[in-house]
Amino acid sequence: MNRCILSLQIKTDFLSRLFGKFTRVEFFDDSLILKSKSGKERCISYSDLEGFLVFKKKLWGGKISINAGEVFYLNFLQSTPDKSQVIALNKLIAQHIENKVEHSFREYKTKAVDEFLRDSNIADIDDALQSVLNPYKKSKRNWAQYISLKTLEQLDVIEDAYPVKKNVVAIRKEFEKRSLSNRQSFYDNIESNPLTDEQRLAVIRDNDRNLVLAAAGTGKTSVMVAKALDLVDRNIAKPEEILVLAYNNAAAAELRERMLLRGKAVGIAENNMPQIQTFHALGRGIMQTCNKSVRISHFMEDPIKFEMWLSEWFIKKMKTDRKFLSEFIDLQYQPVNPFDFKTKKEYDDYVRDNEYRTLQGERVKGYQELLIANWLFMNGIAYQYEAPYVTKRRIEIGFDYKPDFHFTGTDIYLEHFGIDREGNTRPDIDSEKYNQEIESKRALHKEQETTLLETFHYQFCENNLLESLEEAVVNAGFSISPKSENDIFETLKNSGVLIEGIKRYMKCLQAIRVEELNEKSIRVRLQQHGIEKSKQYSIVLAELLHAYKDELRKQGAIDFDDMIIKASACVQSGEFKPQWSHILVDEFQDISAARMNLLNQVIEKGNKPALTAVGDDWQSIYRFSGGKLELTTQFEKRVGSCSITKLQKTFRYNNSIADTAGRFVMKNPEQYVKNVVTHTQVSEQQVFIYDDRVGDSNNLELKTKQIVAQIRANDPTGSIAILARYRYLLNDAKQALSFSKQNENIKYWTFHGSKGLEADYCILIGFNQGKKGFPNQNEEEAVVEALLPSLDSFKHSEERRLMYVALTRAKNQSHLIADPMAPSEFITELLAPEFDLHIESDYFAEQHRKIYKCAHCSDGYYQLRKGKFGDFYSCTSGSVCRSKPRMCETCGAPSIDGKHSSKCNNPNCETEMKLCGKCARPMKLRSARYGQFWGCSGYAIKADQCTHTEKVDRPKAA
Repeated sequence: MNRCILSLQIKTDFLSRLFGKFTRVEFFDDSLILKSKSGKERCISYSDLEGFLVFKKKLWGGKISINAGEVFYLNFLQSTPDKSQVIALNKLIAQHIENKVEHSFREYKTKAVDEFLRDSNIADIDDALQSVLNPYKKSKRNWAQYISLKTLEQLDVIEDAYPVKKNVVAIRKEFEKRSLSNRQSFYDNIESNPLTDEQRLAVIRDNDRNLVLAAAGTGKTSVMVAKALDLVDRNIAKPEEILVLAYNNAAAAELRERMLLRGKAVGIAENNMPQIQTFHALGRGIMQTCNKSVRISHFMEDPIKFEMWLSEWFIKKMKTDRKFLSEFIDLQYQPVNPFDFKTKKEYDDYVRDNEYRTLQGERVKGYQELLIANWLFMNGIAYQYEAPYVTKRRIEIGFDYKPDFHFTGTDIYLEHFGIDREGNTRPDIDSEKYNQEIESKRALHKEQETTLLETFHYQFCENNLLESLEEAVVNAGFSISPKSENDIFETLKNSGVLIEGIKRYMKCLQAIRVEELNEKSIRVRLQQHGIEKSKQYSIVLAELLHAYKDELRKQGAIDFDDMIIKASACVQSGEFKPQWSHILVDEFQDISAARMNLLNQVIEKGNKPALTAVGDDWQSIYRFSGGKLELTTQFEKRVGSCSITKLQKTFRYNNSIADTAGRFVMKNPEQYVKNVVTHTQVSEQQVFIYDDRVGDSNNLELKTKQIVAQIRANDPTGSIAILARYRYLLNDAKQALSFSKQNENIKYWTFHGSKGLEADYCILIGFNQGKKGFPNQNEEEAVVEALLPSLDSFKHSEERRLMYVALTRAKNQSHLIADPMAPSEFITELLAPEFDLHIESDYFAEQHRKIYKCAHCSDGYYQLRKGKFGDFYSCTSGSVCRSKPRMCETCGAPSIDGKHSSKCNNPNCETEMKLCGKCARPMKLRSARYGQFWGCSGYAIKADQCTHTEKVDRPKAA
């Protein structure tokens, strides 16, 4: 029963009536009551007091101060309690204050000493500590009279720890130190080899958000297994409260197997294993719990059926919508203005890496030529692209004249000139020289009595190119006879343009689904990436998206994206209530926006689960599947404050491979810095580069076979893997090795498929330039690129990471094979002294490469070809460069044509051949009645005779 211990009356004199608010204070077992003049009472529990009662005697009567957050002063007491009463009251209050201190101390100990200090707990702990620390600091002497030694010791600990927000690093380090000691046996035995210090810290750290960055071969799977089992072993979480998310079914199976095996090693029963699922399995489970249909569309089970449905949709639309056929052709390529390129290299790279293929099948050099060619074809006007002129002539040094278009069966030609109305050209082109060449072409046509039609770049800029073309063609006497829609459709189908276009739209649809885009966000994405005709694209794509969703509804089915999207909706609506306390995500660097949204919903609607994301930003290579790297590189910004642990000790490869791969991938500054340390140390470089030559010709497959034999000679039992960016290269290599005994124990991996795998020796192939090279420079799919997750701005950033993945598959040695005359950007970069590669070929020497460097384009090299009129060189840049040098008759090197002679590019040879100044055929020294002269070797060619002659320069008399 709550009894009154002491009642104190306030004086009723003038001063008390004037200044006093209360008339009486009464003390009970657990509280005190203040009674006011109006008769109202205020009850204050001792547990709400922040300090002890202080009694003082004054001339005008007794005084008492009561601190309950707000300090109450009661003056003019008729009497004051004796010392024993004061002590008794404060001892009673001390019990409550000690309870408060104990509670605050426990709050700190539980959340910052006994477990890892989480960011979300810091403010609450500081509030709890501050609530007892502030009043204690104000009257330490008074507190020391009444509270126990144990409580004073707790206050000393609290005083040292406060404010926690400023001591976070020290508090966490102390926890980690204790845990490393206390859990040493577990960490020594949880894997077949003891965990590294970094792995142990990754297991111990249990913040609200944790990011574990694991360099290749540093044991991220060990961390996933150890962390999940550690939570169970320490009774921090029940197995059903732990959710482990793997990237795919294979990874999930591997984790389950490893967890069962290692759990057994530390005495954790099979029925105590945490849940391991893929994101799709998680989504399906959530939907099932919410009684949603999870029937999978047959499109997912058989991708060919999906492609067939998509093809049928496009074909039906083309046949029922007259405008759509033209729109499909119109949207096949992105318009490009050549004047936007600032340098020749920019333009050369673009033309090389973007294939403009006409309806008739030719590859043209630019978008404007494509428009012209397709207009001619669709309007029934037969033409040839860059056919030889009626006579062999040179207007540009080094190139036989070939007008852009020749109208079949006529002497009419068309040139499309790249000038504006003032005669200006692209920035990298000599404007004066270009205009002189235009005049020379006009003069040649006049001389040869052929007709030259002309169109201009400025007409494209003024949106009247095709109108101007039609006018020129009609005025030249051609009849326009548009092809039927059926003829055009058949041409699209037979040329492969239709299927290529449909595949591109398929990729667009997949990107839209994984990024959860609608018509508005589609258009915004396209506009942000500078896509021309973004409105038309967004309308077509939105219509396709709507048709696809309708088809799924008709099937009564969902696709894999729906598993994620609809599961997110179930969690967001509250239909599904997550119960997990800990979530571990593997391969986080490849997580998509849709998966991240599901994860966020599970965290937001759950019971404050801790998230541990394990991945490696250096190995983010699945953007085409929706991987959103910025969720890793901007983890704290996107996910919240976190603890970051880096796994930097690898047991897979040696320091040579680590240094080469690490230096290469870290050229991109938009990634986390890691200092990889290797268990295996070597003194010599173990990354080798070879040319692809066998004898006098390029033979990648045979060279690969030779390197396999070389490895086998040194290590007969070592495992070998051959890696390439594209599977067709692997198929060719496999075929070359198929009948060889050396083919045993050889694996064939694509660069993407090699992730997570390893071999003693790796042979990397396919380092060519262009859209089928490495780095892949296929820039044709600009619309798909715009719809995919954003990419860090560093050039070839994802391809660079893919190269890192490929290089780090080898345990002992990595062997690269490349064509020194057509090296990719990566090979050129790796040849730099800073990488110090073992260069196993003289063909990579700078002096040698200079001989074969193309004189007319930025990146090409001359490569020897076989022709029906003999051997010749052509540029490896392909259609971007028309250069085809002669072969030096003396040394066999390329011989570069000038205006009057062709000179060998080999500085040790420099053989020079005189050329005809009119047609560039070799000149021959002939004799006549009046002496010797130079005559063109084309004199004997009846079909295109050249009678050009030149005088022989006589040496001047001394």
